Amino acid sequence: MSLFARSIFILWVLMAVLSLANNAMAANSNVVITATNSLDGNLELNVQCPNFDPEQHTLAPATSYEWIYSGGVPSRKSPFFCLFRWQGASHSFDMCTPNKDTGCQQVTWYIKQSGPCRYFGHGAGNYNCFKWN
Repeated sequence: MSLFARSIFILWVLMAVLSLANNAMAANSNVVITATNSLDGNLELNVQCPNFDPEQHTLAPATSYEWIYSGGVPSRKSPFFCLFRWQGASHSFDMCTPNKDTGCQQVTWYIKQSGPCRYFGHGAGNYNCFKWN
């Protein structure tokens, strides 16, 4: 095989490998956000993320709602700026901010009166709680 033909073959193989890698990364780019109603007092929680999902979701106590977002996480504006309402209260919080959160691919939040708590999935004490915006 000539040097030119070998170079073309190697370039073709490299392009095929890069294409497969890009497709695999795109297939795994879904962001999954889960919000669980952990309010005290047996209260219903209303959640709305207007940048992503125009519907308001009502969560009974101890129930969850899951959003699957395949658009990737934008660099400037997160679609997961959400409004949380329950009897006598209204708050907002960004459930996935690309520049402050690591690993926005799978995020689980427990919504409490004091603020949302993110669970990191490695035991009972692995929560990081935040204040409302």
